[in-house]
Amino acid sequence: MNYTFESALTIHEIKALYGAVGMTHYLKDAAETARGIANSTLLTARDGDKLVGLIRGVSDMHTIVFIQDLLVLPDYQHQGIGRELLSEFDDYFKQVDRIVVVTDNAALSAFYTAAGFIPGDQSQATTFVRPRRLLEPKY
Repeated sequence: MNYTFESALTIHEIKALYGAVGMTHYLKDAAETARGIANSTLLTARDGDKLVGLIRGVSDMHTIVFIQDLLVLPDYQHQGIGRELLSEFDDYFKQVDRIVVVTDNAALSAFYTAAGFIPGDQSQATTFVRPRRLLEPKY
């Protein structure tokens, strides 16, 4: 398995990986997802040329990192790929004070807890999310 920081993914890779793990909301506008990925820090896991996993986040490189996605193809899960992605990502951002993850996935919650992350209700943190707002004309 090759782990590499990359700057972008192809639309085909985005559709294959995000579709395989059921994150179809990213596929409503795959080009927009590609632009978001290109503006993120992206660490990939590849089996030869095949994209099998990734972790991506956004950061100010000093005080905080937000992990947006940690994905591994179903056929490659439970082989340590997610742990290695998280470990290398954590090492890359070792100078950053906090790494923050928001997830509604029970398996990922257990994964992050096992990796030493503290649930928000134990860290005196509350998460707020503003849903996407489309621009509306003001008349």
